[in-house]
Amino acid sequence: MKIENFKFRILLGVILLLLIIVVWGSMATVSQAADSSWSAEYWNNITLTGSPVLQRTEANLNYSWGSASPAPGIVNSDNFSARWRRSVYFPSGSYRFTATMDDGLRVWVDGVLIIDSWWDSQVHSLTSDVYLYAGDHQIEVQYYDVGGQAVAQLSWAALGGITTPVPYTNWKGEYFNNMNLSGSPALVRDDAAINFNWGSGSPDWTVLPADQFSVRWTRSLAFNSGRYRFTITSDDGARLWVNNQQIINAWSDHPSQTYSGEIDLPGGSVPIKLEYYENVGGAQIQLSWMQVTAVPQPTPPPVSTSATGVVQTGRLNVRYGPGMQYGIITQLTQGQTVSLAGYRSADNHWVMINWGGSTAWVSGLPAYLSTNVPVSSLAVWQGTVPDTGGPTLPTSATGRVANCYYLNLRTGPGVNYYIIKSVPAGAVVTLLGRNTTSTWAKVRLTDGTVGWMNAGYLIKSLSINSLPVVN
Repeated sequence: MKIENFKFRILLGVILLLLIIVVWGSMATVSQAADSSWSAEYWNNITLTGSPVLQRTEANLNYSWGSASPAPGIVNSDNFSARWRRSVYFPSGSYRFTATMDDGLRVWVDGVLIIDSWWDSQVHSLTSDVYLYAGDHQIEVQYYDVGGQAVAQLSWAALGGITTPVPYTNWKGEYFNNMNLSGSPALVRDDAAINFNWGSGSPDWTVLPADQFSVRWTRSLAFNSGRYRFTITSDDGARLWVNNQQIINAWSDHPSQTYSGEIDLPGGSVPIKLEYYENVGGAQIQLSWMQVTAVPQPTPPPVSTSATGVVQTGRLNVRYGPGMQYGIITQLTQGQTVSLAGYRSADNHWVMINWGGSTAWVSGLPAYLSTNVPVSSLAVWQGTVPDTGGPTLPTSATGRVANCYYLNLRTGPGVNYYIIKSVPAGAVVTLLGRNTTSTWAKVRLTDGTVGWMNAGYLIKSLSINSLPVVN
């Protein structure tokens, strides 16, 4: 009897052990797969607004509906939108996400937008490589169809198993699907050199449009001590920082032009940052540099005080420093003569003048100031500015588009400038400044885009004459 009891206890122990293993194994599986299917929502509009007409779970996101409906009798066959959400477990490593769509689709991983193709299109595919640490990650996909074929597909695959993030040995290039370097980059890559002339093409057709994109390149390089001249050629805007100092600022729409700036470097590792945007037309950006002197040279003495400038525009702002970020001291009028103090900014855009027993700065561009000596012959200012002044913009200055169906936002104050986009009636913009005749207002849209609008079609929160005159 004792032997039988002993055997029964052994059998009971084995059964309990098996139960523990099964339960533990199922728990481990759950911890590595938060969701076994997609949570799907569908709308009978293309904006994912209002209450969804259908909610359901779906095993895979791999649809090619053609001209049919995702759910006949419930969801439209055209002009519908959908959203899928899911939590997925990933081991540590790099993954390539591939999306195929017709029309618009975008993908987020842990709240970061990694694929963005939110426009009417034919069937096409985009990829994005993402490094993920081990654990559950949230995936969200949004989609819309306006007509014709309807395709929405998403998949991913590990790249070479368990990996670590790829280091950037050259230029880290971050490419954005907008002109103001905002949000998450659509593409990040290691660029061997900044020497691009894309023409009317795209840096990468799979993720970037041919127009209205921007790029930021960063890198640290070793330099011997001395003065260096950095040169960029761009179409459109570009600006350059060397050793955390901005030495070139050409942040405006323009055809291919070359700019240069000089800086003294102490030697050693130097951080460099170049930002660029393309609006419309050709796309080009190049960066180069050369050593000018073997050792840093002191700022040359000013040229003769006989150097003068005559104001060419109706109003010319006198500022504390060489840039629009500096506060306005006063304004000069057309025909007024000023004495040049002998210094200029590195990009030739600003000149120092003698003013009120001290010095100040004005634009040195020929459209604003005519000088009796070449601006390039003046010494490059290497000193500091005594007072940044700060922007002189009124707070909460807004305008509302009125008296038209759409109002064009342009690159400059006049109908001869390029159109950036058309803004519908009722839209509210932030007022940044005006032109000298107060007929055009410089504004910023809610998406951050900056441009010029005809002031006659804006209902303004204050008198336009109270805004500063800006370039």
